[in-house]
Amino acid sequence: MDISEIFLLTVLVISSVNTIGPKLRLTIYYESECPDSERFILEQLQPTVQQLHNYITLQLVPFGKARSINYGKDGFVCQHGSSECLGNMVQDCALSRMKQYTDVMKVAYVACEMETRSGAKGDLHCVQNAKLSPKDVEDCVLIGDGTTLQLHSEYLTSTVRPSFIPTITVNGEFDQHIQDNAQVDLLSTLCSKLKEAEPCAKRFNSMALNYLLINER
Repeated sequence: MDISEIFLLTVLVISSVNTIGPKLRLTIYYESECPDSERFILEQLQPTVQQLHNYITLQLVPFGKARSINYGKDGFVCQHGSSECLGNMVQDCALSRMKQYTDVMKVAYVACEMETRSGAKGDLHCVQNAKLSPKDVEDCVLIGDGTTLQLHSEYLTSTVRPSFIPTITVNGEFDQHIQDNAQVDLLSTLCSKLKEAEPCAKRFNSMALNYLLINER
């Protein structure tokens, strides 16, 4: 196969998979001060969502290995301390007010929180950067529905019972193979289920083209 045939094959494959099919439901269970969560969100989730936002529906669940005390009446205990509990609740409150935002915008907000740990410090500048009302989010945490939101996140997390944070599910199901691969290459992991998606077709064709060119030498 010469280079012109390879190029033609690549173009044909890409052009044949432009149709957007059913979206994947991607859920991320994470913690606001977890180093593994931070690394995953900044290095894997954010760039992947930027490429695949037309093909996935994202749910972000900031709770992890925390637990409620007396159904939240006496607060929560979190893996990385009380500041993480605050960070989890700030993010839950902010995300609950972002229903009309795109997944790209939601992840950008969460990435800001994970990188700066702002919410965990009681600083709402990431909230403000996301064009949300800091007063509204502060009220949610102090006197509003913050506890209820965290109890719901606790319930969602309990249905998965994660042994490692962050944990991901696809279409509501946990798969250890997907979980392990997603930690190092989320884009390729999702593309294995989204072969019809244009960004995935381009990625796979680029890989195939590189392979053929190397073996042509």
